[in-house]
Amino acid sequence: MKKEIIYIIFALFITYPSVVSGESQLAKNAFAEGTNHYKEGNYEEALEDFLEAEKTAEGFAINFNIGNTYFKLNQIPESILHYERALKYQPANEDLLYNLRLANDRIVDKIETLPRSKLNRWWREFRYGMGPDGWGYIALAWSLVSAFLLFVFFYSRRRGLKRLGFYGGIIGLILMVLSTTLAKSADAFRNTHNSGVVFTDKVDVKGEPREESTLVFVLHAGTKVTLVQQVEDWYEVELASGNRGWMKADDLEEI
Repeated sequence: MKKEIIYIIFALFITYPSVVSGESQLAKNAFAEGTNHYKEGNYEEALEDFLEAEKTAEGFAINFNIGNTYFKLNQIPESILHYERALKYQPANEDLLYNLRLANDRIVDKIETLPRSKLNRWWREFRYGMGPDGWGYIALAWSLVSAFLLFVFFYSRRRGLKRLGFYGGIIGLILMVLSTTLAKSADAFRNTHNSGVVFTDKVDVKGEPREESTLVFVLHAGTKVTLVQQVEDWYEVELASGNRGWMKADDLEEI
């Protein structure tokens, strides 16, 4: 039963309209080929196809499927990287979070993190789940509603309609501003690269951005870090536990 559940969760996410944003026909074809290869268990061929699609595509499904394929090939750091990228599109997706936990169980470093409450997970999904485009469309809709209601306020001769137009228009404007703010927040969440995944098998993290500095701790491939600041080819990184140190930029991939 457990194997069946894992198989279901690792099934491909093949809902075509959500594969990419701004997708090309080439990306669709490559994604379809990758899907077929994955179903047949030809994971290396599937990976080639998905990576080809990724050249002109982005979104939840492409990153989720690449992450699943890397996991099947036992390339765990690459798997975690793409799962984390997929989280930028659907931060509360249960299948994705489960697969990410499976991948993190396979790496050396076990970093203790504070568990998120259900309210926190709901807020992240509400705030980021629709993405900047979704919130942008909602803001546009509220602007049209507000314009219509304010038109009613200015030109209607009926007192009840004028009141409805005035208060409804004001509320609509407030919701438009709120939606615009959430669109900007979702855009920053999706496009700000302030975290990364360690790709080098073993990394000596230093107290200062230079080779001769004191060793603070050691990290291994697959560990997620927050990027605090960059000095030349060094990153100051922070772990979920709060520990900080400096490592070479070449030793990680940005999410």
